[in-house]
This record gives sequence, structure tokens and C-alpha cells, in this order.
Amino acid sequence: MQNTLRVVGEPPEALKKARLDNIALVPASLLPLKGTYQPLANRLPKGSVLCVPGTQKQRTIMATVTTFFKDHGHTVITLPIEKISGTMKKAARLQPENLQLAF
Repeated sequence: MQNTLRVVGEPPEALKKARLDNIALVPASLLPLKGTYQPLANRLPKGSVLCVPGTQKQRTIMATVTTFFKDHGHTVITLPIEKISGTMKKAARLQPENLQLAF
């Protein structure tokens, strides 16, 4: 199957003239936290890209995307999702031990 972009019509004039200051690439699960990452993105230099990968698959995709933006002259800042969401990943559980009790 071939991926093609289909254009329905011409974009509005305002959109044609618009120039983005910066880009924020975040997982959809962070959309409710827009108030957290948007100020970070707004403080970056013009033309910068803020990437916040979540899952391992997203990290793989973001690596490709960040390489593309770097090759095209953009500054790319990658932050772990924990910096935005405020949660830590669960640590691996330790294996239980059988201890001998002395009486």
C-alpha cells in the first residue's frame, strides 16, 4: 500500500503566510498537560523542536524525526515524559527471597 497525501483544496491565505515559531511533538496522552509543555516550547529559540517521546515505539519514531529536523537546521530538544507528566516509571520489582529465620 502506498502512502500518498491527498490535498482536498487550497489552504486559506492566512495558513499559507503563517510561519511557526517552534514545534512540540508530544504523545496524545499529554494533551491535557498542554499548559505544562507549551511554555517550555515557547521559551525555545525560534525554529526549535521540542520532542517528548513516551513508549519505546514512540522513542524509535522520535529518533527518526529528530534526525530529520537536525539535518534541516533545527535545534531539537528531547525531554523524557516524566519531566512533563510528573510521574516516574515503575521500577522493576525485586525477586522475593526466602530467608531462614533463627529461633
